[in-house]
Amino acid sequence: MLAIMVGAITSLFFPASPALAANCTPKEWETDWKSCANQLPPPSPDRDACLKAPIPGAPDTGLGGWFAYRTETSMKAHNPGPYIDYGYAGYSFGTYDISYDLDPTTCSQISIHPDYRFEHTIANGEFMMASAVIGASNALRERAWDPATMWSWADPLVERASRAIYTKVFTVFGAITVGIVGLYLIWRSRQADMNDSITTSGWAILVMLIATAVVVYPVFAANFADGLLSGSLNAIHGAVGPREQKLTPNNCPASMQPDCSDPRPPSERTSETVTSSILYKNWLRGTLGSADSEVAQKYGMALYDAKAFTWREIEMTRDEDSGAMRRNLLIKQKQDRWKKVAEQIRKEDPEAYEHLKGEHGMERVGAGFIALLAAIFFAFFDIVAALLILLGFLIFRWAVIAAPLIGTFAMLRPASASLKRLGNAVVAAMFSIVIFGAAAAVYLLAVDMIMAAPMHAWLQVMLIGLCGVAGWIAFRPFQRFTQLGGSGGSDAGSMGDRLLGRTRKEEEAPGTATGGILHQTRPETRADVVHAGTAPPGQRPHAPVRESAAEPTESE
Repeated sequence: MLAIMVGAITSLFFPASPALAANCTPKEWETDWKSCANQLPPPSPDRDACLKAPIPGAPDTGLGGWFAYRTETSMKAHNPGPYIDYGYAGYSFGTYDISYDLDPTTCSQISIHPDYRFEHTIANGEFMMASAVIGASNALRERAWDPATMWSWADPLVERASRAIYTKVFTVFGAITVGIVGLYLIWRSRQADMNDSITTSGWAILVMLIATAVVVYPVFAANFADGLLSGSLNAIHGAVGPREQKLTPNNCPASMQPDCSDPRPPSERTSETVTSSILYKNWLRGTLGSADSEVAQKYGMALYDAKAFTWREIEMTRDEDSGAMRRNLLIKQKQDRWKKVAEQIRKEDPEAYEHLKGEHGMERVGAGFIALLAAIFFAFFDIVAALLILLGFLIFRWAVIAAPLIGTFAMLRPASASLKRLGNAVVAAMFSIVIFGAAAAVYLLAVDMIMAAPMHAWLQVMLIGLCGVAGWIAFRPFQRFTQLGGSGGSDAGSMGDRLLGRTRKEEEAPGTATGGILHQTRPETRADVVHAGTAPPGQRPHAPVRESAAEPTESE
């Protein structure tokens, strides 16, 4: 009787917390969710028999996985995050623990309600498109900020093409061009025009030196521009780009301690921020009903880890010798972990468990729509800036290949316009890389700060879209790119003239001003003008007559 009384009082006034769940604090769940999840008790045998956990996905599967690759950071140091470790795996929805039309003998689901199937199909399609947009944006940005990796394949092309053009075209037809220049100098010597002769010969020698130097060191010329501009980009993004984060001691390798600085470059830090804020949080919102609830903050990464393979795990499963056995073992471990965490959520938050089961399909459709909308708003400016930076680096390589071909005929001064346009394009590419690299750094910093600010998700999405539109209006990439390069027409000046705001017409007529406010006219022109109202009496006044259409009359 005494033992029964003590047990009743203990159960009544000191209720037991969920078994073994209190062994881990919320902070420990965020940093070491695998160990905490393994401590949870499994479901009861009668429930476990009819529970089917999802099969984890690989980081490079699906439409978003087409852009995925394992970064160097994930190979060097373990920095857990939805992007660095998992790529674009696991962003899909399914049903769990829905007892609709079950086979009592095998616990297998014979059919599923049509509403569940339709709603989850739409939500999964939205997340597939959102993952593809974010994947394209991350891949282009990381390659644009790392030209050494992006353009390493082009070095043999630049070397072989430039040498072949120099050997087959420049050395053959260049000799003819040099002969024409020599005949021209002999002919001009009869007129004793030393200035023109020196200019013509000096221009031909300069073009020959440029073409020869580019061909002798083609890869060095392209890589020198890459190193100079990529160093500028790294300096800009290091100062203005997304902020660094300190690694925790559990995730910091011994070689980096005690500093534990963030080993990720700015482009990967941005990819981690965007993937976590747009894809992971919206997936968590569709899975548990909210991304900010206590249950979501505590068990979110444990659920996601049970639904996705990391890059290290998927590489072990693709081993030829023991890959299949390791894959089956990892799937079994992740499915057991999913069941344990799901059972704990069922005890702590029944409403979140309803979302986990998939009974609120339309809310998952809404979460997928928000993820797709936010991905499009973010990628609008980010992809354009990355493409323009890539285009600038590509122009350098085409310029190296085209230099000996254009220089063959550009040694003649009358045919030097094409070489000048090539030089304008190279200078414009340099300006484009620096300008849009800085613009992208500012935009990504703004996105990072918006995502970290305590505001509603819809307001974050709207601000991201407005920042992209504002950046587009401010820089106007295509128009600015062509203006820096010059159109090459008869009225277009050189690169220096455009940067200084001069035009060729102003140089030819220094006494004129735009709008006809100030204009110099010859005295004889003014005397020949007949003004209206000065004709003799009885005669009709004549219309004003002027010598040229470019000179306004005094009455005008």
